[in-house]
Amino acid sequence: MATAAAAIIGRLRREVDQLFFDNEAFSPDRAVEFEPRAPIQQRYLEQLIAEGVVREAGSGRYWLDLHIYEELRRQRFIWTMRVLGAATIIFLVIVAVQAVQHIR
Repeated sequence: MATAAAAIIGRLRREVDQLFFDNEAFSPDRAVEFEPRAPIQQRYLEQLIAEGVVREAGSGRYWLDLHIYEELRRQRFIWTMRVLGAATIIFLVIVAVQAVQHIR
């Protein structure tokens, strides 16, 4: 059940992102109107605005700052790689310790 909910949330968020990309709304003069279909989309839009990724160009018209969007994605990717690297090191240390204990 939780997996299905996560999939629905992901789809709703992607719809918001896709609105900007489909309309090439990357500047104030290309701003698009946005009417959220679900409260999740409204919260996601508010989060993007708070992060400076989406900006308002008038009443209900928004545009995506592509530079900030890409920088945020890059930072999230780097963070993810660091977490995976740390998990890999921890796993290897556990395997090595078990191997040493098994030899004794």
